[in-house]
Amino acid sequence: MAESQPTGGPPTAALVERALAGDLEAFTKLVRDHQDPAYATALLMLRDRGRAQDAVQDAFLVAFANLGTLRSPQAFGAWLRQIVRHQARRIVRRQPLEASLDEATASSASDPADTAERRDMLRRILRAIDELPEGEREATILFYLKDQSQKTVASLLHLPLTTVNNRLHAARARLKGELLPIMERTLAQSALPADFADAVGQIVRVAGATANGVSAALARLGARPSGTEPLETGIKVIDLLCPMTQGGSVGLFGDPRVGKLVLVEEITHNIGKRRGQPIIFTFVKAPDEVDVYAELLADAGPLPTVVIAAEEASEVALQAATPFLDVAVFMSRHLVKDGIYPAINPSQSWSRLLDPAFVGSEHWEVAQGVLKALGDIEDSGSTGARARRIRNFLSQPFFVAEAYTNRSGAYVPRRETIAAFAELLAGSYDHLPEASFLMRGRLPAP
Repeated sequence: MAESQPTGGPPTAALVERALAGDLEAFTKLVRDHQDPAYATALLMLRDRGRAQDAVQDAFLVAFANLGTLRSPQAFGAWLRQIVRHQARRIVRRQPLEASLDEATASSASDPADTAERRDMLRRILRAIDELPEGEREATILFYLKDQSQKTVASLLHLPLTTVNNRLHAARARLKGELLPIMERTLAQSALPADFADAVGQIVRVAGATANGVSAALARLGARPSGTEPLETGIKVIDLLCPMTQGGSVGLFGDPRVGKLVLVEEITHNIGKRRGQPIIFTFVKAPDEVDVYAELLADAGPLPTVVIAAEEASEVALQAATPFLDVAVFMSRHLVKDGIYPAINPSQSWSRLLDPAFVGSEHWEVAQGVLKALGDIEDSGSTGARARRIRNFLSQPFFVAEAYTNRSGAYVPRRETIAAFAELLAGSYDHLPEASFLMRGRLPAP
């Protein structure tokens, strides 16, 4: 049966044809129309919101790259769900799901995307839904995930409204008990971000545009020549230790689920929306595609800030990309386990721009002092305690994660960041507990 357009506007087949012709807005519309069923599929398989979001994002990027292989454009939704299932299985194979979930729940570290209690409740609800018959299962999770109407669910599933109503009624009868009253709230809290389609569209927009001509992408995004001073992001660890400049190239490396997408979204929020600075993010899975990226840069010259989100921080990828990068940001799973977000590894990350001639002598001296201090984290005395305060203060809450952390995002001006770390290095805050510096924008009261 041919798929219909679930939310009005052009039908799916027409959107696929337009996307194949290079209309990236059409593909963004496809993402928006099909993201909820795709996410529901991933969530039931993985029973973890973060992993499900990763699987769906990867699935849409795979779908975009392989649209030409889709024989029947009207079957896009079913084809996409097959890709989602494949991506979810890859995640399960990469790291045994239950073991990783149990470890995350037992950890004492603070997870900015969720709480252990909420994760546990979500797993319980998803297990209960998973035991329903298939038809009831799909209708239930779509209905509660975003507080959808029965009519919307019927459209998404391409079913008569009466069929959906009957399935929801049967599911409620099976789920009666303590889970039913809290299901709506828990699933609503686990929904995709409101701007998910736009974020994926931006990734696709840049990736697709660079494949067809870097100059056209730069023109659309209003690119300007490289800057002559640091580009303030409001993110302390980046502004202090990995300074960027407008038009520079930035490599973002790290294992899956260490917060790469969240970091990209926060940089976009702070620079693209708050400052109006154009910025390009190119997602490349190193090392396979890094040669393509290198050729694009060599042909086109410096791009506006380019972030490469690699699946693995491999030496091959780094060596291939290094000649073209101004900044390399490495993200660490160990820091995630310690509750340090963003999980940027200062000792491995670097910036060619961290030079007194570019950032100024004060900035450079404070940055060098911080890097030297971080080498003493394992020390059991006062030197180690100061190092851990500094490490903790490199974390901060993000605006784009406010809905999940229940903490207000923090934008810290570069000059304030430099002054704060200078005080920490001087020992002005040695009397305060190490934990009081974790996940905050500004220094605590002395």
